[in-house]
Amino acid sequence: MKLGVLEIKHSNFPLYLAKVYKSPPMRQILEDIKKLSFENEIFFLYGEKGTEKDYVVKIILGYMNQPDVMAIPEDLNKKMSSFKQKNIVYIVKNLENIDTAFLFNPEKCFKCAIFISDCDYEQLYKNGIITFELYEALLNSKKLYIPPLRERKQDIIPLANFFLQEISEFLKLPKKELSKDAQDALLDYSWTENAYQLKQCLAKAFLLTRHQRLTSKDLFGEYNDQFSIRNFLELKLGNLLKEFANIGNSNLYETVIQEVEKALFILAINETGGNQVKAAKILGINRNTLNKKLKYYSLI
Repeated sequence: MKLGVLEIKHSNFPLYLAKVYKSPPMRQILEDIKKLSFENEIFFLYGEKGTEKDYVVKIILGYMNQPDVMAIPEDLNKKMSSFKQKNIVYIVKNLENIDTAFLFNPEKCFKCAIFISDCDYEQLYKNGIITFELYEALLNSKKLYIPPLRERKQDIIPLANFFLQEISEFLKLPKKELSKDAQDALLDYSWTENAYQLKQCLAKAFLLTRHQRLTSKDLFGEYNDQFSIRNFLELKLGNLLKEFANIGNSNLYETVIQEVEKALFILAINETGGNQVKAAKILGINRNTLNKKLKYYSLI
């Protein structure tokens, strides 16, 4: 099952992830999902930006038999001749100005419709972001709220290990582990951007360290979020230069350029969920150039 850019190769993803989550709120969400019939179900999945909403969607999909997923409104006008009508799952991320007709067509059945938001629909309606028709439809939905990671300390270390597994499988490199001080540092951190921030932190540490056991210094370094890119690179490259100082013809320049470039591409692609057009725009390069580089580094 694909998870954006990264791929986890477990055959039963819902059951695997169920073992990852330890906090009562997430355990309850998993139990609620297991009890559903998936016949014209409507879900409203919400939580702070960066919480694991996309993962919960994949858990829901994992309980169905090869669902035909449609993004709303992007896929509404596509030819659906190959789709089994009763196997369709609608996924709606942009709730503004959504036409809810697809939910109420008497000639059409669907497995479920999953609405995803950073805010509760009550707040969305009060702020004029969604229509009254959509608000009424969501009143009958199954609400699934994902609390922020800082309120689910029990999930931080299991999630971190899960992300490290994803990263190692994606990069086709041996898995890295967390030292005791790294685990303590992760638990003490505020994670204002939730699991997304945790994953980015681990990806960066994975790429920038050679050893297999990550420490708190690998994760957070001797710098804070305001530390400049220049200072960060000087710190890392300074350590690398010391290692290569006594080696002749080490080709350090090409090594550094390629490693930095590869790391940038991985982070940009991961940030945009695999969208090369958006990633190229973030990086400030041509999309064709990015595609060639991704192939060169065997990232696609």
